[in-house]
Amino acid sequence: MRTQQVAEESVNWDDLRVAYDVAGSGSLSRSAEQLGMNHSTILRRINRLEKSLGTRLFIRHQRGYRMTEAGRLLLQRMTPLNEDMQRLVAALSVMESVPSATLKLSTVSDFSGFFSPLLREFRKEYPHTRLQIVATDEVLSLAQGNVHVSIRMGEEPTEPDLIARYLLSFPQRFYASADYVAEHGVPESMAGINQHSWVLPTGRKQHISGIQEVVEQVDPARIVYQSNSFPDIFAAVRAGMGIGPVGIGGLEWRDVNSVSIEGLQQVELGILSEPTKMWFVYHKDMRGSSRIRALLDFILQRIPANPPE
Repeated sequence: MRTQQVAEESVNWDDLRVAYDVAGSGSLSRSAEQLGMNHSTILRRINRLEKSLGTRLFIRHQRGYRMTEAGRLLLQRMTPLNEDMQRLVAALSVMESVPSATLKLSTVSDFSGFFSPLLREFRKEYPHTRLQIVATDEVLSLAQGNVHVSIRMGEEPTEPDLIARYLLSFPQRFYASADYVAEHGVPESMAGINQHSWVLPTGRKQHISGIQEVVEQVDPARIVYQSNSFPDIFAAVRAGMGIGPVGIGGLEWRDVNSVSIEGLQQVELGILSEPTKMWFVYHKDMRGSSRIRALLDFILQRIPANPPE
């Protein structure tokens, strides 16, 4: 019992963090780069930790570090502790009475520009809040605290630790430029789609409701331009390359309910598609953040009424 107490009192938490990083990376060099330490400092910390614990955590070999049974236990038990600590730091960092400091948001890369004018106005009202945007098609973990808010598309998130507020819905409408219409006209229904040139997305975005119906029926030879970026598709449609989907990325936030886009003509294909929903999502540990509350209220007050369908 006395030996266990001495070990617990002499263990340095920073040494545990270093050992955990090495256990995860399997390399002193990678950990040194990630932690901003030199090789000898990391080795010294591991040696000190092993001495304090009275057990070996790693076996050194030419290709790196292999964990002992104790090392595997360290990695297993420290992983949830590390995630809890990240959530705690994130929660503490936003528990302020005045909206200030940095607010990190993630959003789908295609629609980050939609929020730029809105966020500019938010900054005018809250000049002490700095905004950091992560534009990505990946769903980032809010539990790890890497971002405070995630603007997500699709169905309402159902994870029990997340709070999701509905923002708006938007359909995938198809448009063509005035020049394209003047030269080629537009199809009056799906039956005429193979008489026209098409600008369409690639990958998973082909399965979006409204777009999928066109992808499944159009002759691949009629697809003249493809991109994994909706802003890129919007630019190609505006340039007159063909008919293509223009979602919310082609609109100002004030005009989210509008079907009119300057220089473009809507092409009615008679497709009954499910609108894409947009959600403001944050972790339940962040419900006390005045920054998050200020941003959510600001957005809800300014986005035009757009009830979910």
